[in-house]
Amino acid sequence: MSLAVPMAVSLIVALLKLASAWNSFEQASLDACPCARPSLCLPLLTTATFEVFAFSPSKGDNWKYYDYTTLTTIAWNMDKGLLCHAHERGVKIVTLHNFDAADQLCNMTARQEWITQTYRDIVRNYADGVNIDTESAVTTREEAQCLTLLVQELREELQRNAFTRHAQITFDVAWSPGGVDQRYYDYAGLAKATDYLFVMAYDMRSQLYDHCLAGANSPIAQIKRGIDDYIIGANVPPHQLILGLPWYAYEYPCAHYDSATDLCSITKVPFRGAPCSDAAGVQRDYRDAVGSMTTRRWDNMTATPYFQRTVMRGGASVTVQTWYDDPESLGRKFALAGTLGGVGMWHVDSLDYSGKDAPTNETLAMWTTLKRAVPSSAIVALD
Repeated sequence: MSLAVPMAVSLIVALLKLASAWNSFEQASLDACPCARPSLCLPLLTTATFEVFAFSPSKGDNWKYYDYTTLTTIAWNMDKGLLCHAHERGVKIVTLHNFDAADQLCNMTARQEWITQTYRDIVRNYADGVNIDTESAVTTREEAQCLTLLVQELREELQRNAFTRHAQITFDVAWSPGGVDQRYYDYAGLAKATDYLFVMAYDMRSQLYDHCLAGANSPIAQIKRGIDDYIIGANVPPHQLILGLPWYAYEYPCAHYDSATDLCSITKVPFRGAPCSDAAGVQRDYRDAVGSMTTRRWDNMTATPYFQRTVMRGGASVTVQTWYDDPESLGRKFALAGTLGGVGMWHVDSLDYSGKDAPTNETLAMWTTLKRAVPSSAIVALD
């Protein structure tokens, strides 16, 4: 109790200082606050020592049943009911804004227009920051430098305005900094300009250069290698990395299935220079995958479960192999984040929330696994 009172007083003082500096656009937005308490439309001025970052891309009321005692940031969902609910519980909301035209990165006017729009989106949505999910191929040093400049300029603009002065900036990156999907970014520079790099340790079969086979979406050894590459090879401080894992599955129709080896050969679908990719499969939400599961099998090398079943497609019998992650595999993989800045997932809406306040066993197990990934020493502090 003795710690909470000084923090509350400090928070009030900080908010009063901000309130005296709102510009007319910010004030007009705050005057239209949709929450019962206007203070819930103000940016949260707290920082978690360990982030738990959730993407919420779906519409509907799933957000009512998230575990707000575990989450620290929710991205992409601008539902105003969620805003008020999350802010009341000390959880940040961040908007999505991408810059996907790589050929315009070095265009100063295009960058400034994007920056202005990003600022306005944050204020209009009463958000606590922005998540940048630009996944475009960048294949020249000049474009990479301009991408870093874009984020640096965004930071400078946000710091010039009272509402966004403490805005959180996150940038989504591939599982490794080694040019995955032709994303040759300046990762050290991006880390300096952002609060966190969200490492998407999934879709890790987006470029296959050997046998075209179904396989794990998030192999544990490959995850560890990617983290090491960021820290050692790209000089990104570990506390700025959020390890993102999949809460979804990949379902692959087998062009040929070998029952003796469990190998599922898939159709060759090229992607960004690779002759084969996971585009041969389809993503399925976790709830749908476990709902259709037959005999669960386990791949020791990747620490990943999978199963196969036979379906009828086009009048023919087809073997389908599904690779997914569950509490057992996720628990092992989240353990790799012990020295990092946080954990997260794509995506939080793939679970079954039909039980509402009484979650299904599968949904409860996934949230419990996420909670266990948070170090006991994690705290939230005033910026």
